[in-house]
Amino acid sequence: MAALCACRILRDWFERNPAYHLHIHYCPFHSGVEENEAVDADVHALATTPPYALPPMLPPIQTSYSYAKSAITERVVGEWEEAASADPKRYFGHTYLRHPAFRRLQHTGPIPLKQLGGRPALVACFVHCVTNHAPTGWYRDRFRTQLQEPMLCTLHSGPPAYHTREHVLFDCDHYTRKYRHSSIEDLLGSLDPFYDILEFLKDNPTALSFEDLPGGAPD
Repeated sequence: MAALCACRILRDWFERNPAYHLHIHYCPFHSGVEENEAVDADVHALATTPPYALPPMLPPIQTSYSYAKSAITERVVGEWEEAASADPKRYFGHTYLRHPAFRRLQHTGPIPLKQLGGRPALVACFVHCVTNHAPTGWYRDRFRTQLQEPMLCTLHSGPPAYHTREHVLFDCDHYTRKYRHSSIEDLLGSLDPFYDILEFLKDNPTALSFEDLPGGAPD
């Protein structure tokens, strides 16, 4: 972030006058001096150690708000990941797609949400699929039983069927598929389940959305 801010400041400065230039020179300073290298290592270790991990005998050190916020976030996420790993069903849910590709969906990293192309509807349906919190008959049956809402899919050519995530992904002939998976286990055992789900939702933009909800979207 500091580098980005510096670039923005320099760009504004350069745009003020075409004669403005920046010359960068490499200065090795005390590189290679054993004592200084040892001091640098200690400083680096201290700078990259979150405040909560410092030995209690050390006095509190001043730090920036952004660093403190980052350190707290890192600590909380780390504790959550430890708890989630110890009891996955409790923290992810019994029907969450437990696969490394869906462990942490974020805007950066190996499996970033940016692969969904910044399309809110696609992102929503993708998260619906992974978490199984999709507008389906199963969800109504599980969490909204008292409302007596429709739970059967009537979009396919056969008789009405219980509307579940699995029915949408593997059975309902209302949708087209490029994969041949027949179960969640097959899907999670494929080379790239993230890609398979993404392509399915691109080809079937109403799948796992309120538009295909049994009985139509609620008023």
